[in-house]
Amino acid sequence: MASDTDTDPDTSSGIDTGTVLVRDAWARVLKHGDFTNDDDFFLVTGAHSLLAAHIMADVCAATGQRLSLRLFFDNPTVNGLAAALADTTHGENRS
Repeated sequence: MASDTDTDPDTSSGIDTGTVLVRDAWARVLKHGDFTNDDDFFLVTGAHSLLAAHIMADVCAATGQRLSLRLFFDNPTVNGLAAALADTTHGENRS
């Protein structure tokens, strides 16, 4: 049974692909996965603003979208950024 910390991109597991994308980018850039989807990025060990820029570059490359770094600063959790990405995809985010 899938838990809320699984990174299975199968949406039937309760984890959407945006969350998986963001979580994978965080883990890749931070070089660890020792965080929850609700942890504030800037309070996670090893996190700083330059790494946030790297994460956003990864997310932009994966989605094919041009996204503002401000989106990350306004949504510094995996769940928050994934939700903001979903809003942006649907034209609801203007930042």
